[in-house]
Amino acid sequence: MIRSVAAVLIALLMMAALALRAQADTITSSGTVKGISTLTGTANPAVFDSNFIGAGLDTVSGYFIAANAGTTTFTSLTMFTASGTFTNVFAGGTLFGTFTESGTVTGINTSTETIHAVITGGTGMFAGDTGQSTNTGTSTAISRTTALFSGSYTSSITTVPEPSSLALMLAGIGLLPLMRKRWASGRQTA
Repeated sequence: MIRSVAAVLIALLMMAALALRAQADTITSSGTVKGISTLTGTANPAVFDSNFIGAGLDTVSGYFIAANAGTTTFTSLTMFTASGTFTNVFAGGTLFGTFTESGTVTGINTSTETIHAVITGGTGMFAGDTGQSTNTGTSTAISRTTALFSGSYTSSITTVPEPSSLALMLAGIGLLPLMRKRWASGRQTA
């Protein structure tokens, strides 16, 4: 009887160890991003459709291609806000989500910007991941509707467990009744 209880306790401890591995982790990273922003006028002279395409380097996931699309609204001659969606494509997968931005025109051809992004999901190695990112940077106009952006960011991403970890944990749970039956039959023959 003591042997059976000890075996079940050992099995439960093993399952607990597997469950710890299967829990979500939070990863903090930072990096840089550069690219080109393009504004396209709308019927409202203070509102523009905005598009960004660029590239960056993340301290954890490496090189990526960044793209976003949204709407930029000038709330005064020197202040603007923007919002939209973004996609960052890495070698192992894609992160996507939404962003809000605020900026200030600081000179004839320059502005400073702060972008808050909410990561709503991903594909590949980022499947199911969520998180947030804050990007600060400077844009320099190269024409009336085009600007070069250069900035840095910090992000926090909550990852989901790998499917293999979950499968291993479920397999261990599924084998418990079989092991108990085997232990019980071994005890009767002894």
